[in-house]
Amino acid sequence: MELSKRLQEPKFWLLAIVAAIAALHLTLLSRLDDSDIFATAILFWVAAGSLVWDKHDALMLESKPLPTVLGLLLLVFILLRTALSGDSVSSAWVIPLLSALGVGLMASGFKGLKQYWKELVIFGLLAIYPFLKLLLQIIDLSEITAKAANVMLWYVGFNVQRQGVFLILPTSRVEVYGACSGLQSILQMLAISVLFLLMFPIRSHVKKLLCVVIAVLIGFFVNAIRVALMVILNNAGNKSAFDYWHEGNGSLVFAAISVFIFGCFCWLTFLRQPPQTPDSGAKGNA
Repeated sequence: MELSKRLQEPKFWLLAIVAAIAALHLTLLSRLDDSDIFATAILFWVAAGSLVWDKHDALMLESKPLPTVLGLLLLVFILLRTALSGDSVSSAWVIPLLSALGVGLMASGFKGLKQYWKELVIFGLLAIYPFLKLLLQIIDLSEITAKAANVMLWYVGFNVQRQGVFLILPTSRVEVYGACSGLQSILQMLAISVLFLLMFPIRSHVKKLLCVVIAVLIGFFVNAIRVALMVILNNAGNKSAFDYWHEGNGSLVFAAISVFIFGCFCWLTFLRQPPQTPDSGAKGNA
């Protein structure tokens, strides 16, 4: 009886729809064969789900026929686009945003959409992810990353020379091309910083800007360390280790290091509570 009652609740069906869309979206992204993007997408879904769960008891779930129909049409469009298009992966970026909009309309109507503004921002960031990537590709970070790795290698004592995007050691040379420029790391850390600001609101605009800038710098410099490590391994002739840190799971290790450093920064700067000093009461005479 209890299960049958739950099946009649709108919350149950909305949850089932969102879970199905999340599974569809992650399946499409898995075809890209990019573990960084896949992990970022999972993080986005978890963050949005956590935000909704925190306020699920206070949500206004009441919609009128027009927004309900529009929301349903959006979901039908997504399913048809995915099923009928051979290039459905290209639309994977906007699926969460359109789905969140459709489910929001079905659940709460036009007026209730403002309840989900944080979730829409999260998925909106995912929707513009390819455009941000294209912008960074135009800037071309390869030479900047090569300069940073060159300084690191020189500082620790290696006789390294740089020619454009090439880092040259006595017995080898490594080219820092686009995939190693830190573009993916920067975008990932940018996304994580936005998620942090949405889940832990900070009032000061200066602190918000500092949070985003530090996240981007962490992504860039940790990737530069990875590039410097690969130059050392290539010079040593250790091809298996070079391939591991270049294309294997080693790249995920450095991504985890970036997130850990950023987490420590946020905790020390924004989340840690200052020690409470006990109130000094009036001293009585002995």
